[in-house]
Formats: sequence, C-alpha cells, structure tokens
Amino acid sequence: MSSLLSVLRTALEVASYLIPSVAGIYFLFRGAESYADSYDRSRLKFAGMSLRAYKILFRLFGVLLLAIASVIVWNFYSEEEMIGSDKKDFWNDIKEREEKEGDGLLFKVSFMPFAIAIPARMASSRFPGKPLAKLGGKTVLERVCERCAESKLAGGHITVLTDSEDIFSHAQSIGVKCVMTPQTCSCGTERIIAAIDEIGAQFIVNVQGDEPFIEGALIDAIIEKRIDTGAELVTAAHKISDPSELPNPNVVKVLRDGGGRVLYFSRSPLPYVRGEADFSKWLEKADYWRHIGIYGYSRAALEKYSTLPHSELEDCEKLEQLKFVSAGYSFALVETNYKSIGIDTPADLAAAEEYLRNLQK
Repeated sequence: MSSLLSVLRTALEVASYLIPSVAGIYFLFRGAESYADSYDRSRLKFAGMSLRAYKILFRLFGVLLLAIASVIVWNFYSEEEMIGSDKKDFWNDIKEREEKEGDGLLFKVSFMPFAIAIPARMASSRFPGKPLAKLGGKTVLERVCERCAESKLAGGHITVLTDSEDIFSHAQSIGVKCVMTPQTCSCGTERIIAAIDEIGAQFIVNVQGDEPFIEGALIDAIIEKRIDTGAELVTAAHKISDPSELPNPNVVKVLRDGGGRVLYFSRSPLPYVRGEADFSKWLEKADYWRHIGIYGYSRAALEKYSTLPHSELEDCEKLEQLKFVSAGYSFALVETNYKSIGIDTPADLAAAEEYLRNLQK
C-alpha cells in the first residue's frame, strides 16, 4: 500500500509543475488568430476590453503560471541540489527524501529505471551448453533468473541475451524475456549494447549466466551504489582470506584507492609485497580483494563503449572491464560477503550440486 501511495505522490508532484508549465507556455505562445477567435466569443469583449488588452491579460497569466511552476520545482529540489553540492548530489537527495517520506521503492524505479541483463551462450570452450545444464532439477540459467528475480530495485526487469535458439526457447518457456544478439559479440558487455534499446533502462546490472547462487541483495547493493554516488560503473568484491587465492590467475583481484574506488583489475596479486615469499604474510601487510563478476553500467557509459580505444591491458589480462579502466573510467566498488560460485567446467557443476544440497538441508 505504501508503495502505491509513493507512486501516486510522485505522479501528483510531477503534475503539480507540469500542468502549469504547459498551460503557461500555451498562453504565452498562442497565435494571434487563435486569440482573435476566442476574443470574439469572450464576455470580456462585451465588457469593453480591447483585443490588445485581452492578449496582454492572458499572456501575463501565462507568465504567472510559469512562475508558479518554477516555485514548485524549487521547493522540490532545493538550491543546493540544483547547483550540485560537493556533499550532496541529485541521487543522494532522492535517497534522503525517500527515507523521510517512507517506502520509496517504486519512486526510485520509476524515476530511473533499472534492469538486469544476463548474457548467456552455448559455445563455452570449457563447458559447451553450460546455461542449459541441469542443477538440482533446473537449468543453470533458470536458477540464475530465479535469483535475479529476488532483486527488489530491479523490479523484475530481467532480460536474457543470447545468440542461441535453444537458450531463446528455454528462456521463453520459463517466462523470462530474451533477446537474440549477434554471434559477433565477443563479450557480455557487447551483447548488452546490442540489445540496449530492448532492455530499455538507464542503468543495467550485468549478471553472469553461470552464477546460479547470485544474491538479489547484491544486485540491489549495486543499484544502491548508483543511487548514492551517481557512478556510471559499479562492481563488487569480497575480501580475500585464503592466501592460496593470491597467486591463482583464475581469481581476479581488485586494487582499490584510498576512497574505495577501483584502480585496476588483475589476475596477479596487487599490491606486490617485495621480499616476502609467504602469501599468508601478504594478507598481514595489506587487504586483498577478489572481484565478483557483476557489473552495473549506465546507459551513457555503454553507448560510449564502442568508441573507446583499443586496450593493451585488456588483451594482456583478458578482462573486458579493463577497456573502461584504460580509457580513464572509474568503477565504484561494493564490498560484499558473497563469494562467487560460478560454473566454468563440469567439475564446477558437480561442486555446485553439492553446495545446493547443503543449502537445502
């Protein structure tokens, strides 16, 4: 009920300044012929008012309506917010208003639509047909979609992106929107860009199609980071506690700056501890972060992706996010306790089966 009231309140707020704005513009720019027609039928004519005075009266009324609309907008968005304070930006204002006014979930979603995109392909070199492999009686893809549906801020806007007719048919059978993308797409980001109009959102969370245990709360945390900071790019990481993960090239590490934003992604451990061969001692010297393969992209950032220059860093590390980093973009980072349980091989699927059984006990 509170969500419905929030939507109605938002609609009334928009109408309160939109209606006087439109009416004011109409009266100011109404044609002379139209004014003459209405003047001929007006009681003001018979009261002795001239056509010229009639036009001036209604144009002044138009100015008044526009002034009223401006005051209403000013009340909704204070001077500090309109000019952009260093301490409080537009998205922080939305959050503060909703905290004061109650449940604002649908207000946020309606103001800036969010969506989840799940790139999925059959032609995995290590595990062909992976999205349709069975995990606990359901396909891996179906379990990913079910977890994504737990996100509150995405509002159920989930789109599978694929170049496979089999995946397309399966997505339709489980009631999930699916868009066919070109086979020439080399990564999930390119699939999202190819389908950006069909997805129809201003901020898109990219969830890997082999993450059947992804948490809806983590997806919401990615979206909340966008709301809080206005960041165009958001991703997630969890703190590494196992020293064996540091030299493992399959564990992507995140190097952060003092403010918590991402400086670099690497398969190597960063920072490097000089003169120390024991990786357990490295964890005593610095914090190391394991990257979680979930991304939030603004539509504006995605639309610029194809214009970004070639990245040697991406070629070396084989990490697509480095194309943004090489071009000077910065990722905001969400710290999470979630540990990715992706499925890259049949052995990973067997381990996921065991993990699922333990969850269901």
